[in-house]
Amino acid sequence: MGDNPSPLVRGNSMFYSTLFLSGGTIALRIVQMGFQVYISGVMGADGLGIMHLITTVGTLAAVLASGGVRIAATCLIAEEGGMDSVSGVRAAVRCCLLYGGGLSLMVSLLLFSFSTPIAQRWISSAEAGVPLRIVAVFLPVTCASAVLAGYYTAAGRITELVSVELFERILSVGLVSFLIQSGSADPCTAVFLGSSLASLTSLVFLLFRFRRFMRGVAAAPMLPMMKRLLRFTLPLGFNDVLRSGINTVEHMLIPHGLKKHGASETDSLAAYGTISAMVFPVITFPNVILYSLSDVLIPELARCRAKGQLPRIQALTGRCLRFSVVFSAAAAGICFSLGNDLGELLFHSQDAGTNIRIYAPLIPILYLDTITDGMLKGLSQQIHSVRYNTLTSLLDVAMIFLLLPQYGMQGFLTAFTVSHALNFFLSIRRLLLVTQYRPRFDGPILTGLCSVVSLMAVRLLPPGGGTLILVWKAAAFLTLYLLLVRLTGAVSQADTDWLIRLVRHRETARS
Repeated sequence: MGDNPSPLVRGNSMFYSTLFLSGGTIALRIVQMGFQVYISGVMGADGLGIMHLITTVGTLAAVLASGGVRIAATCLIAEEGGMDSVSGVRAAVRCCLLYGGGLSLMVSLLLFSFSTPIAQRWISSAEAGVPLRIVAVFLPVTCASAVLAGYYTAAGRITELVSVELFERILSVGLVSFLIQSGSADPCTAVFLGSSLASLTSLVFLLFRFRRFMRGVAAAPMLPMMKRLLRFTLPLGFNDVLRSGINTVEHMLIPHGLKKHGASETDSLAAYGTISAMVFPVITFPNVILYSLSDVLIPELARCRAKGQLPRIQALTGRCLRFSVVFSAAAAGICFSLGNDLGELLFHSQDAGTNIRIYAPLIPILYLDTITDGMLKGLSQQIHSVRYNTLTSLLDVAMIFLLLPQYGMQGFLTAFTVSHALNFFLSIRRLLLVTQYRPRFDGPILTGLCSVVSLMAVRLLPPGGGTLILVWKAAAFLTLYLLLVRLTGAVSQADTDWLIRLVRHRETARS
């Protein structure tokens, strides 16, 4: 790196940033998926349900502690970097750390103080108190890591960020496995203690590198930057807190609703654990690529918006939506055709496999909502996202409250489908309005047909669930699917040529 590394990196295209971030995130998810399989064997479906409820409470606490500071840090640093203001970058990071540090300390004290009643009344497990206190102690670490991750993303230091996150995940798996095998802690406590210690280690490294980047750089005035930060964090924080709070209520209602439907406490936790800790990790696994693209798009669109580059915004919007449709239709087809085999191979659970197939048709909505939400944040449409997320989250909770006691998991599926479809409709409508982009609908229709035809062809192959057979079936699906997409014109020649230019010449995704 040298003695005086630059605080900002130029030259990497959006394509290569997304590619590397996606590759790193996929590696992280593979590690996490393998770990999830290991933990499911140790804890069982009902134990996974308890662990996921603790995670849900911890996520709410982390959202309260950060108040939208990661996205705010990414956007502020991208704007300052676009103006080549290194002093502004340092001021943005300092303001975000001060803001997040103070907020996280207050939330940490609250969660630590109320961990026992939360464990007993919300989670219905007294043993959950210790993991909750661990989460509380490490909340400032979580918040500081989010700020620095925002800096590394906006500054173009994707390689370092992904490398540190991969190291953190591997270290976390090692620590948790050691704690479980040695009998030093019960499995649930081991999971949260090991992951928290690993996150502290990665934060120390990220902070050390950041201080080297900023050596000799004076920060710009703090007060104007803090005002800009609050303009981001107030709507973003309110949105995230409200959505996470409603999401927490939703997750707490699911086991209770299933018990009212007639299931025992163990069976209700097992059903909840199957959906939340087995099915959703599988169907959202490929979405790491769109999450990575979303992370890269936020600073890119923030720079374009600051410079008034509407044609560039429209070009990025169109191409990202078109490729997201192609990608999500492929993921939906694979999950639907191989769902039963995946559930049996990964978790030895027929219920998991059946539900993977049930939720697979919703993948295009979930994936496109991811990329749409990222673009709206980059275009400074946070207030509208708050409105949409609040409306659909409240609708989701109301439907779960009403439908689960009567219809069980079928009621949950209905609530999930309606709320997410409505959220996507409102978000995409706002995106098209802001960007003035006019989409064509023949591409998505053709893409869906290509996925259905490929799925039917794969279903004709001999049955079998071994790893190599699953890989072969997935490869057969993708080969036929991509061939049909190209032959039918679902992806235009112009889009194909644009992608080839990116790969060959490392261009910056010019329209």
